[in-house]
Amino acid sequence: MEFDYCNVDQDEMKQQLLLEIGCKFQDEPDELYVIQLTGQKSGSLKEVRLLFNAMDCRYSFKEDELVALMNYVRDKLSSSEYAEWFQGELHY
Repeated sequence: MEFDYCNVDQDEMKQQLLLEIGCKFQDEPDELYVIQLTGQKSGSLKEVRLLFNAMDCRYSFKEDELVALMNYVRDKLSSSEYAEWFQGELHY
């Protein structure tokens, strides 16, 4: 899995971050998928969904894919305005 971009929006009412990450799979290099995550203040990332053309793929992420995703999110958030937003360590 190769990551392309990371968009972050804050939902102040629900005290959470909404993340969208573009990704491509090695066996489909011309197709761009979107991974949606919801981040809680505690550091918990929930509701990990894979979308293609706005449709939920109902994909079950492999353990190594989740690790790569978490590392990518940590890296992107560390250099963003949300670097100090989480009160705990990011985890899924």
